[in-house]
Amino acid sequence: MYSLGDAAMVQLGQLGSAYLDTDGSTFTPSGGQVVVAITMITDCGFDTLTAEGGTGTYFNTAGAGAGGDTLVAADEFPAGMTIYGRWTSVSVNTTGQKCICYIGD
Repeated sequence: MYSLGDAAMVQLGQLGSAYLDTDGSTFTPSGGQVVVAITMITDCGFDTLTAEGGTGTYFNTAGAGAGGDTLVAADEFPAGMTIYGRWTSVSVNTTGQKCICYIGD
């Protein structure tokens, strides 16, 4: 069990991070953990960006609202951007695209 302060930090990625830069390598956090934020080092697209409780490559999750679109290979996020969510697996679209995935509970 985490203290109140620790619980807040865990939700912001205090459990570590993973660096991705190779197409075909999918990062999946262990032990029931999820990726809670992704920072783009270069412009990045994703082969895999699986929302917790969902399937496929989605940016939004079921029940989060209506009208969200599914990401496609051509969609890219610019370098320097950070996106937040809860993803169970992440993979960049092209070798050389670089991002950091922050792990939380």
